[in-house]
Amino acid sequence: MGAGIALAFALGGSAATMVARRQSTLDAAWRRIEASADLLARAGRVPAGGREDLLGRITGTTDLDGTDLGVDLVVETVAEDVTVKRQLYQLIEPRLGPSTVLSTCTSSLPLAGLAAGLGRPGQFIGYHWFNPPELIGLVEIVPAAQTAAQVTDRVEAFSLAIGKQPVRVAADVPGFIANRLQYALIREAYHLVSAGVCTPADVDSVITAGLGPRWAVIGPFMSMDLAGLDVHRAVAEQLFPRLSGDTAVPPMLTALTDAGALGAKAGRGLLGNYDEQQVRSLVELRARVLLTLDGMRQPPSAGSR
Repeated sequence: MGAGIALAFALGGSAATMVARRQSTLDAAWRRIEASADLLARAGRVPAGGREDLLGRITGTTDLDGTDLGVDLVVETVAEDVTVKRQLYQLIEPRLGPSTVLSTCTSSLPLAGLAAGLGRPGQFIGYHWFNPPELIGLVEIVPAAQTAAQVTDRVEAFSLAIGKQPVRVAADVPGFIANRLQYALIREAYHLVSAGVCTPADVDSVITAGLGPRWAVIGPFMSMDLAGLDVHRAVAEQLFPRLSGDTAVPPMLTALTDAGALGAKAGRGLLGNYDEQQVRSLVELRARVLLTLDGMRQPPSAGSR
C-alpha cells in the first residue's frame, strides 16, 4: 500500500518519501512502482518522456532517523497491529513538524486505540486507501474523536489535489464504509456457495458481468431510485429476512488459510491454483479496466462530501 500511495502522490505532482524497515521491503516497493509506472506509461497516463520525472519525485530509505519528518503529511501503512503502530508513532511523533498531519491507512482498527498516547491527537486522522492506490479513486477520511476540523479539511484538500475522490466518514465504525459494504456482500457470497447455490467463479461472474459495471456508473442507492422504490421495497421485504446473518468466519476460508492457501501470492486460493504468469496477467487486466473507468469518472463536484 505504501508504494502505491507514494506513486499516487507522485502522479499528482507531489514529492513522496517511502520509509521501510528492511531493504528487501524497499526493493519490492520499487519494483512495484516501476511496474505500475510502465503500465501507466503504456496507457498514456504519463506524459511522453515523463516516466523518469515521475519516478524522480519518489525517494526511498531505510534510515528513519535520517528522514526529515517536517512534511505536510505522513501516511503510516505498517501491519494491522495496534502495538506495532503505536510503537512507530512514539518514534516519529516528536520529530513531526508543527503542522504535520499523522495519518493511518488502517482498514479495521479503532482510531481511538491508535490515538491513545499521542501528544498531539488533534493532528491524527484515519486515511484509508484502496489497492491499488494509484488506480482506485476513492479514499476514506476518518477523523478520530480529537482530530481537529482543519486537519480533516487539509487531508480532503490533499486528496482532491491529486485527483482522488475523498469521502468523509462521520463515525469511527469498524471497517468504515467501503469494507462494511464489501464484507456484507462477501458474507452472502460465502453463504450462497456453502448452500450449493453457485460456485465462487459464478459469484465473480455475477459481479464482473452485472453488479460491478452497473455500480461503477451508478451506486446502489441511485440504482434503486432508477428501478423504482416501490419495486425496491417489495424485493427488500422478500429478501432481507432471508439474507445470511452469519457471524463466524466461513469454514471454506478457515480451511484454505489453515492449509496455507493464502490466495494468489501463495499459488492457491478461493478459485483454485495460480501461477506467476496468471497473476501478472490478472494484475494488468485489473489495471487496464480501472484506468478505463477512471478516464470515464466525473470529478467530484465542488463542495461534495
